[in-house]
Amino acid sequence: MEIWDIYDSCFQKTGRTHERGKPLAPGDYHLIVHIYPVNDKGEVLIQKRAENLSWKPGLWAATSGSAVVGEGAWTTCQRELKEELGIEATKDNSSLAFMYRRREHFSTVWLVKTNVDIKDLTLQPSEVSDVKWVNQKQLKEMLESGEFFNYPYLDLLFSVIDRDKKELE
Repeated sequence: MEIWDIYDSCFQKTGRTHERGKPLAPGDYHLIVHIYPVNDKGEVLIQKRAENLSWKPGLWAATSGSAVVGEGAWTTCQRELKEELGIEATKDNSSLAFMYRRREHFSTVWLVKTNVDIKDLTLQPSEVSDVKWVNQKQLKEMLESGEFFNYPYLDLLFSVIDRDKKELE
């Protein structure tokens, strides 16, 4: 059983908790993370969700997960990336790209710079069935074909990746 901290609309913890799988009360939010490993070419590492998952099985998506009680966004980013792909997120290779609020959650979107070879990853079989590096054009094509989950922020994500890449040149 997974227990979440509940936040209010100002991203303040309420002191209450919530059990995953039950409906949230109106005005209650939980915290999730989306993580995009990015290599020196500006490609992002995406993962195919395992077929046994209840939400979007077999769909390509970002590495993601929910914060459990007591966890902050950064700790959740580190834990989820390590659990699902075996990649270490550190303060030297990671940055918060942006944060936004949806109907029932706050989502923090992270970039993690890495040139890891896919063969060196340790996939969590219960969550991830495949991974691949894709450029922006490929990701947009996967989005249009319905292969990749349609996150509402992808254009913003691409602009942040492009900006960061230019700053490093």
